[in-house]
Amino acid sequence: MAAIIFIMIAAAWYGKNLNSWGKNRVIQNDVISYYAYLPAAFIFNDLSFEFAKSLPENFDGTIWLQEAPGGKPIVRMTMGLAFLWLPFFLVAHMFAQVLPVSSYGYSWPYGFSIFIAALFYLFIGLYFLRKILLRYYSEAITGITLLFVFFATNLIYYVISEPGMAHVYNFALIAAFIHFSLEWIKKPGIQHTIVMGLLAGLIVLIRPVNIIVLVFPTLTGIASVNDFAERLKNNWKLIMLAGFVAFLVLLPQMAFWKMQTGQWLFNSYLDQGKFYFLKPNIWHGLFSFRKGWLIYTPVMIFGLIGIFWLRKKVPALFLPILIFVVLNIYIIYSWWCWWYGGSFGSRPMIDMYGIMAIPLAAFFQKANNSKLWLKGMAAFIFLAFIWLNQFQMNQYRSSLLHWDSMTKEAYFSIFGKKKWPENYENLIKIPDYEKALRGESEYP
Repeated sequence: MAAIIFIMIAAAWYGKNLNSWGKNRVIQNDVISYYAYLPAAFIFNDLSFEFAKSLPENFDGTIWLQEAPGGKPIVRMTMGLAFLWLPFFLVAHMFAQVLPVSSYGYSWPYGFSIFIAALFYLFIGLYFLRKILLRYYSEAITGITLLFVFFATNLIYYVISEPGMAHVYNFALIAAFIHFSLEWIKKPGIQHTIVMGLLAGLIVLIRPVNIIVLVFPTLTGIASVNDFAERLKNNWKLIMLAGFVAFLVLLPQMAFWKMQTGQWLFNSYLDQGKFYFLKPNIWHGLFSFRKGWLIYTPVMIFGLIGIFWLRKKVPALFLPILIFVVLNIYIIYSWWCWWYGGSFGSRPMIDMYGIMAIPLAAFFQKANNSKLWLKGMAAFIFLAFIWLNQFQMNQYRSSLLHWDSMTKEAYFSIFGKKKWPENYENLIKIPDYEKALRGESEYP
């Protein structure tokens, strides 16, 4: 637990110094749409969003709405994060009533409540990830893995700088889902089944493509088709129960869509929801200087290598992890905007860090069992990854590391530097979003 305590203290201290809520930088960009359900439901009492047509003069927030085919307003993002934020929002709203601030849902107490929520779900994710890792690794390897998953990846950025984005919450839910899946496989029961259904519903509600986490309860420990058939035969009632619970979680969103569009299921991304599965940008997504996952989060190279060491170390998880990682990479980089707009690194990959931690720990264990000079070299490399992540995170905050237009030339012109190079604007390349939307994405 020492590693988790250290991470939580560091995250709280770092976030407090950045004070993103005091600068009104929490409820911005995508967060505006994730969050909109809460003030609509609990302050304006109008989930039809008709109130947005006549907002009070002193309204201090932003509401982004799209027009559904029938003409009614629709929110692009689903309401999963609103569910997770609800208790924190209610406390913030209570304080806003007595503090000299606006109580329309967008003043600093509401942004601060989202930061506290991010810390809470970070703890949940780390707590369950630790329980998973301790099944297979020592306390020392587990602690080291947790430290690197936080400090050497872009997870830290989306806790302390942009706590309203979905990634730390997906990280927490998926880590918890994997833990309860392993418990359920060991001893199927109603309690674990209900929890898994609840978690699966929330995971899908926040980001539907994450439904592929179901490969874990489906394939973990399965060695043959007969094993799979036996698991299905013995547990079909529990599986149906989990599906029903997940459906109940999704039902409020479906009811909202029905009310606003006349459809129970609706693609609220409209024309932005395009995937080009026959033309995925996997190479660019992994290795481009614009947003390449392994360029900006190189520690995960060793997580990928560690997958193949799981065959001996954790054979029950080798197949589900391999399948999940391959599917996830394929789906993520099949979206038309494979760089995912403005972001620090490849942000959608954060969701699976709780899964990648398992093979990453396998790599750390392998390195720990090597010769002394190899241990020293590995320690130097991994500490360099932490430094690189922290340094580039600071570059990103100042826009020195551009949010969506980096190129190889721009990357190396600022590598390890805090000053702007000459002719920087000629080194970056602004992506052509319209071209990408047509499936003609270019690589800078």
